[in-house]
Amino acid sequence: MSRRRKILVSMVLVTLLVGTALALSNISLRLGTVASYDFGGYGPGYPVPGTIQIHAFTMNPGDAIPWHYHKGVSYVILARGTLIEQHIVGPDQCSSEEVTAGSAFVESPGTVHTVVNTGNDVALIWWATIFPKSDGIVHFSTEFKAGGVYLVNAPNCN
Repeated sequence: MSRRRKILVSMVLVTLLVGTALALSNISLRLGTVASYDFGGYGPGYPVPGTIQIHAFTMNPGDAIPWHYHKGVSYVILARGTLIEQHIVGPDQCSSEEVTAGSAFVESPGTVHTVVNTGNDVALIWWATIFPKSDGIVHFSTEFKAGGVYLVNAPNCN
């Protein structure tokens, strides 16, 4: 990805997330690099260096992470709180799952989804994923940064 495109993508991400990301807060962000990982259809078609991210963050009640996908598999554990994870299952069709404290879910590469804190308390999320190293980390606000999040337009779910 060219430098100009990275800057443009970063600006779009910040603009789209400014309403919600300011309430999101990093607790821990750990990054490590693997020399070679094949992202299949979500990469260039050959193995590239990847960044493994293990991330703990909070979401206040009512906070939402906009519709997005990941290029690598993601593992999510909800340590505290209640979330709704909504994902696309077909054209104009979405499915929702309630996730409660102590529960976990897996997001396959390319799964378009959103997450909303529907509870009355702050949610604490642990998230692990891998993304192409060249995609970098996006600083959504002074309190929240992450890698491996690729925003999409909200679907028309029926």
